[in-house]
Amino acid sequence: MNPAITKASAEPGVVSKDANPYFLALDYGTQSVRALVFDRQGQLVAKRQHSVQPYRHGAPGVSEQSAEYCYRQLVDVVRGLFEHTQVLPAQIKGMALTTQRACTVLLDGDGQAVSPVYMWSDRRLASDNLPPMAWYYRLGFFCIGLSRRIAYLRRAAKVNYLHEHQKDRLAAADKVGLLSGYLIGQITGRLVDSQASQVAYLPFDYRRKAWASPRSWRWQALASRPSQMVPLVAPTKSMGQVSEHFAKDTGLVPGLGVYGAGADKACEVYAAGCGEEDIACISLGSAAILAWGGQNYLEAYRYLPAFPSIDENDYITEIQLERGFWLLSWLIEQFGAQDVLEANELGISPEQYITQAIAKVAIGADGLLLSPLWAQGVIYPGPEARGSIVGFTPEHGRLHLYRAAIEGILMTLKQGLLRLERLKGSPFKMVRITGGGAQSDLVMQMCADIFNRPVERLSLHEASGLGAAMCCAVGAGIYPDLASARTQMRRLGEKFEPEAVHVAQYARIFTAFEALYPQIKPFFKKVNKQY
Repeated sequence: MNPAITKASAEPGVVSKDANPYFLALDYGTQSVRALVFDRQGQLVAKRQHSVQPYRHGAPGVSEQSAEYCYRQLVDVVRGLFEHTQVLPAQIKGMALTTQRACTVLLDGDGQAVSPVYMWSDRRLASDNLPPMAWYYRLGFFCIGLSRRIAYLRRAAKVNYLHEHQKDRLAAADKVGLLSGYLIGQITGRLVDSQASQVAYLPFDYRRKAWASPRSWRWQALASRPSQMVPLVAPTKSMGQVSEHFAKDTGLVPGLGVYGAGADKACEVYAAGCGEEDIACISLGSAAILAWGGQNYLEAYRYLPAFPSIDENDYITEIQLERGFWLLSWLIEQFGAQDVLEANELGISPEQYITQAIAKVAIGADGLLLSPLWAQGVIYPGPEARGSIVGFTPEHGRLHLYRAAIEGILMTLKQGLLRLERLKGSPFKMVRITGGGAQSDLVMQMCADIFNRPVERLSLHEASGLGAAMCCAVGAGIYPDLASARTQMRRLGEKFEPEAVHVAQYARIFTAFEALYPQIKPFFKKVNKQY
């Protein structure tokens, strides 16, 4: 582990614009960690990827991982990059980090972890017996109809769970941080994090892109102190330099400039075009998100915050489906042993095999509908949310289930797309799609047909890493701003147009799908009476 982390750091030098520098983007995702080297034109020069254990095996709903494990995975993938590619450490002129969101960790005064990392998929909740907020806050939330939502937010916040179950450890922690801040601390010896990484149940003011003011209700709702918050810097700005310790562990050059980026989704959707006029972005990853960017703070649902973009002047109006293409992986794990065997024989991933095999299943999965709201939310989809599968017959098999899952994810995203268009006041002309699902031509065509809009993907799959590399290129002085970096570094890939016959078929199915959850929701509320 890194020795004591300090607050001091020298400003790294600016790279000559006449040079052809390489930038290192480190991407710690849910399923893997990647070390990606880009040049100033956005070409992927080299890549090293290691699979990671998302969490240590434990009781259902428990998703913890050792902070030391996360650090060692980062070290190993960087060392592997230099050992197995032609890139030399001296060629790297700057680096940036992007990680999965909402992974909480407690830190001591030296920036070392004093708890596991509580990953975003951890489902443990605090009880209803949290200390009450001040009466005037409770009255205010009651008057605007948010009492139950705020109660669920407080239960879902990991700091409140820790307040109940590890109160002394939480109270003694010098900082309550995220995986991104912890790893930046290990890289630079300086405990800071990016504004664009703060997507979690912490006292963050999303409109101001800063920690909440001292009088904010958030400090009473969430069991943490202002002094426990990690200092934040804007994306593209210096976060420090590679420390002697991290350089020794990885082979990087000490003093290499480290620049702020953002969470994986912020980097990914920006690289795809979030913030460009008439462009909606969708990430089809483990979590699926729909994003639209701009300089105005706009909420997709009232009180559902817009998140910081890696462009410090922009916000991301986002709708998240927490269990996105994770759902397909889960179904394969539960029901697809034979599909895994056949995929292995063909030398492809199970997901690739499935997205090819479901081409044989009719549009609409022969009447099988799947609502993918597997995970609860505060505002959307709501704390009562549960997934559902409706319409089974003896003729349905697992391929129908796979197709229904993908169609359900995409139709849920279409509902969000239509909502954002109402907020925007005009239709989107293009949908850009990234993430694992975007690698399948069949899924891309399904997107075009269900959304009834042209859809594009990037020529490069590593969109999160590319967004981080853009931040790095701006921080190093190669480009004056992120818009310029994106213009020069991004390459668009295939474009898929809607097919009229399929559009008509999906329009009929979408009408039935839209009615599904509203009809089931009252049942879920009765079963889960606390909501």
